[in-house]
Amino acid sequence: MRAMIRIAAMFMILGGPAAAAPAGAQDSSPQPSPARQAFEHYEGVRTALSADQLGGVEPHARLLAEQVEAVGGAEAKGAADALAAARTLEEARTAFGNLSTILVPIFQAEAIPGTTAYMCTMKDKPWVQRGDKVENPYYGKSMLTCGSVIPAKGK
Repeated sequence: MRAMIRIAAMFMILGGPAAAAPAGAQDSSPQPSPARQAFEHYEGVRTALSADQLGGVEPHARLLAEQVEAVGGAEAKGAADALAAARTLEEARTAFGNLSTILVPIFQAEAIPGTTAYMCTMKDKPWVQRGDKVENPYYGKSMLTCGSVIPAKGK
């Protein structure tokens, strides 16, 4: 089952068969920065936690753990590893909060288009997500729309 989840996650992340380039073709699009690549998996984890779905956390957390050291250092790598190892929603949310404390300022500095940073005042932990409709990963469905916007620095 885990193998199927990983395959499905990779299929979705990579865009399926349409993402394969013809033999000999060169990709002329610029490579996303390490922070933007890490954000994609961070957002996958956040989405799962917001929906109270532990099963969606592990595949993205493992991929995030492979990338995050280049973005946030050894402490971020340790938090991502803890997130990937989480066996309960509470453990995953705690690890996500620790990781978010490190990554949110980095994601904000990267100014990833279409994202908004929020603070969960009940947990005193930040997060970043796509869009401007609050989806709190720390409480999921029980307090989904609870969160305050964190203004970008300099605004």
